[in-house]
Amino acid sequence: MSTATLPVDRLASWLEPRVPDLELPLTSTLIAGGRSNLTYRVSDAAGHRFALRRPPGLIEVEGAHDVAREFRIQQALSRRSGVRVAAQIAFCEDENVIGAPFSVMEFVDGSIVRDAASAATLDERARRGAGHALVGELVELHRPSPAELGLADLGRPEGYLSRQLRRWSAQIHGESATTTLLTEGHLRLTHRLPRQQRTALLHGDFRLDNVILSRAGDVRAVLDWELSTQGDPLADLGWLLLYWQPEDRPAKVLPRGSELPGFPTAAELTARYATGTGLDLTELPYYIAFAAWRLAVITLGVAARYRGGGRAGSDLAVDELTADAGVLAEHALTLLDA
Repeated sequence: MSTATLPVDRLASWLEPRVPDLELPLTSTLIAGGRSNLTYRVSDAAGHRFALRRPPGLIEVEGAHDVAREFRIQQALSRRSGVRVAAQIAFCEDENVIGAPFSVMEFVDGSIVRDAASAATLDERARRGAGHALVGELVELHRPSPAELGLADLGRPEGYLSRQLRRWSAQIHGESATTTLLTEGHLRLTHRLPRQQRTALLHGDFRLDNVILSRAGDVRAVLDWELSTQGDPLADLGWLLLYWQPEDRPAKVLPRGSELPGFPTAAELTARYATGTGLDLTELPYYIAFAAWRLAVITLGVAARYRGGGRAGSDLAVDELTADAGVLAEHALTLLDA
């Protein structure tokens, strides 16, 4: 079954008893695809809109793209935290409805800043507010314990970085200048492993283009919870700061937008996070280095799948991905030297 459209007749039969005032027929549009969970906008005849999330057609990593997990996490956050998430409506595990498990939630209007062009649609005051609101959401996420959120069974509380280093180092294959850099990065990151100060619920991919913003720069919803687990909260902060106003060579690899006038500096975001959580950020360069190393491993893996025919893509795109992985691997080592 194609993932470009949904079987809206079967979806309507399932959704109608769960959504009051639903008016048929339904229409659907794929609005976010790729290697992550797929997101569709579903509309009824009265103009009511919903978002539907389902796994991609090809699942490359066992256990990835768990929409039931996403649904449960966002439901817990909406009930027991101040984190802004889309209101969850219903979850379906019956694959006969649309061909895969799926969740349905409210459709949240707003802007997603994916690049400099979309960032430019916000004025400077809104950009500044957006940066502070973004780190404010991270503080709210990391403030309660997983147990307080009803998510104590979501992963293991201790040893997050050790597990991540083992997991991602197992994805380093072949012999090249980049794999040599990644192997060195793994050894150095393992040797310098910092103490985990606190266990919190992590987002796993927390950055500017994973939130929906209002025109004034307020966060309306944090998106894409498929990598969420419990662990070391500074891993989320390090990931955010890797993407925030990158300089030099990493700036050519990472998405742009946060460097536009108005957005707070990385130092301002860091200070706000430290005040809000009370965590010691002495080892923050380590966490940014870990983020760069992890992204390099992921990027190199994507390039390998493209080269092997697992994904459609030009040779030029593969070469660019491989070069990007090398830049990120070098950046990780530079941060560890700082």
